[in-house]
Amino acid sequence: MELISRKTARQYYGDPLLGNLLDAVFKKYQGQNGVRGNAKIRVSSSAEAQRLQNYFGNRLKRLIHPGTEVEVPLKVFAEELQLGYRLSIPELYEVLKGEMLLTKLEQRQLKEEAWTQIFIKVRMELQEKTEVDLDNEVFRAETFDWLKRLQEGEASGYHVLRSAMNREEDAVDVLFCCLKGLWHLLIDKETMLEELSINVEKVRIPVFAAYVTPTRDPHGFDWKETAGRLLWYALHDIDKQRIKIGQKLASEKLMVPEYMQRRQVYRNFGLMDDDISSFFNVFAPHFVVGNSPRTLNLREIQSSEDFPAYSALYAFENPAVFSHVIDELIHFLDTNGLSLEQIPEKFPALICTSGQPRSATLEFITKCLEANPHCPVRYSGDLDLQGVQMMCEVERQFTFNFEAVRMDDETYRKHGDVNHLLLSFQDKAVLKRMGEGVSKVMVELGVKVYQEELVKDLTEDVLEAIRLEGEF
Repeated sequence: MELISRKTARQYYGDPLLGNLLDAVFKKYQGQNGVRGNAKIRVSSSAEAQRLQNYFGNRLKRLIHPGTEVEVPLKVFAEELQLGYRLSIPELYEVLKGEMLLTKLEQRQLKEEAWTQIFIKVRMELQEKTEVDLDNEVFRAETFDWLKRLQEGEASGYHVLRSAMNREEDAVDVLFCCLKGLWHLLIDKETMLEELSINVEKVRIPVFAAYVTPTRDPHGFDWKETAGRLLWYALHDIDKQRIKIGQKLASEKLMVPEYMQRRQVYRNFGLMDDDISSFFNVFAPHFVVGNSPRTLNLREIQSSEDFPAYSALYAFENPAVFSHVIDELIHFLDTNGLSLEQIPEKFPALICTSGQPRSATLEFITKCLEANPHCPVRYSGDLDLQGVQMMCEVERQFTFNFEAVRMDDETYRKHGDVNHLLLSFQDKAVLKRMGEGVSKVMVELGVKVYQEELVKDLTEDVLEAIRLEGEF
């Protein structure tokens, strides 16, 4: 299907010309109680026909015209959605419609005794073990009656709790922890801060979890934990409700980069995420003294104010390649009688992502682009499935500044031969769905080309950029 890495899910699937397709997919999902069967639509216009032709790409063997009946297997649609945006069909529905998509079976299950018993038991346990009163008018107002809406399947977090129940997890314990956490954040925060001897208005999530959870587990609200995800969705839901009633401006959310939105939801309620473990390495004027790259974390970057207007950013996925280029750069400067401190701040900056870029990396690039909106982001990584996926993610985040370096057809054909490691069948299947460009050539040749093979060319790219800036 069409390569969709450059837009958000809302931007891409919000296209009115995809409306009939999405309506059919959502309706079929509801009726079939999940990802089953085919969604059918009849194309109504030439514009819709052309849009669907672009969307399906080479998955469709015939041309689409007005009046054509098109069948879409929900399994295929779900696979493409997961590949492009890591969303399920119900999650896409919530992104676009702002409400939950419930199958007919789920609607019936809402009335089941097992589901109802979760809410009855959690009320009893909270009343017996804590001072939390779920009928407290202030609590209900502050949460916009989240608990009631959750039980009715109308609030974010429904699918998290429902899945916990279906997996025979202790759904009562999960909901208990979440509600107790909401109480301490929205109703009784001062008591919590006093008992923890916290003098600022923010509490770190692990400290908060150790205070709230019955087992004093600092990891109890980690994202990988069901209670952690449920708490986040509850906070996210409350945040949305605040926007709906005008208590908060929608523009505030738009100002937060996509990669920071999960963290920002926590911060909106006085919870601080882990901003130390998110880090990367940089070698650039202003941030480095001497000949060694420096490790920067998210907290450090967000507390920095004056960012140099670098002429370019070179992002390397591989630490060894990054270090090699730095070695050659230092030698070049020494040969010309210069140190890094002597060259202008506008020179290129070198960064190493060490795999998929973390929030710290993306925040650093964002700050650099604010200082120089015309700064190109030149990314280089391995020519394998993971490398191309990482490249697409960086391109999606920084579309207008992005430049792929040595990740093109010519480079791949030059280095790829039978002596290289082979791409797996599964890897080639995913690459094939990614459309044209280098991924198509990789499917043809079927081998992996690693960044280490390209160090000569990558080094020359950086040195040439420096020569142009410094007129060496």
